[in-house]
Parts: sequence; C-alpha cells; structure tokens
Amino acid sequence: MAFASYAAVFGSLLLVLVIALTVRSSPHGRVVHPLPGKDDGFVRLREDCLNQKDLKFPTTVKVDIRISNSDHAFKMVHDIRNRSLAPWDYRLDEDPNRFPQVIADAECRLSGCVNPLGQEDHSLNSVPIEQEILVLRREQRGCLPTYRLEKKVITVGCTCAAPVIHQQS
Repeated sequence: MAFASYAAVFGSLLLVLVIALTVRSSPHGRVVHPLPGKDDGFVRLREDCLNQKDLKFPTTVKVDIRISNSDHAFKMVHDIRNRSLAPWDYRLDEDPNRFPQVIADAECRLSGCVNPLGQEDHSLNSVPIEQEILVLRREQRGCLPTYRLEKKVITVGCTCAAPVIHQQS
C-alpha cells in the first residue's frame, strides 16, 4: 500500500508543479507575480494583481501538496510486480528533508527471468526500469525553511530483456 500512495504523490506533485509553473493567468483566479527580494535574493509573492502580463517567469510558487485517490494505483502495481516475468520488490528510501519523505524504489528479485514453468531462466536478464522524478528539497534560509525542485532517478519496476553480448575483436 505504501507504493500506491507514493506513486500517487509523484503523479500529483508533478501535475501540480507543471500546472503551477505553466499557467500564467486565470479568469477565475489570481495571478502570482514575483517581486525582487532585498538581501538574499529570495522572491516574495504578490497575489493582488488580476490578469496582468509579466514576462518574467516566477521563481517561487505556492503548491498544495494534498494527495487524493491513491488506492487504485497500488492495487494495479502490487498485482503487476508479482505477475511479471521479472518480478520486483520495493525498498523504502527515507529522507526527512525531502518531499515526499519516503519513496518506494523497486529492486529486481531475480537476475534472470521467470519461464512459463515458474522457474528462473538465466538466458534472459531482469533489468530495472528507471524514471526521473521531481522532488522538493527542504533547505534552511535564515529562520524559514524553503523548498527547491530536485531531480531524482528511481527504479519503478523491472522488465525481462535479452542479455547484452559484447563481441571481442
């Protein structure tokens, strides 16, 4: 069940960040424009200007990180990871200064693949499937914690592949 909530967190976080960073104005909401900071270059937000055009891309945005509808994703992934010809398990990567704080990282169970009889076939390889995700990294700036986007590569599952054969010359 842990993976489902984390998979939903990644999807929802990515969607919210993309929307927040690409949408510049809305007739039903407020436009957020950056203002130059004083000492440390930190940008404050002003939300009182409706539908103004600003050519500068905002460096700071507000993001709602509440997650909903995460149970369905877990049920699908849990079933696939056990039925796969290259089955995998999850290891939890915990970091208190990152959002999400816990990320499920897949690890292939076998070096080979499962044959139709359910036995490991070493003529094929179980290989990890990697995905680059965005996480929020907490940093302390003075008395206030701030968050910056950071890329992280995680393993989301495993697949069965023919081995790489290196020919010697």
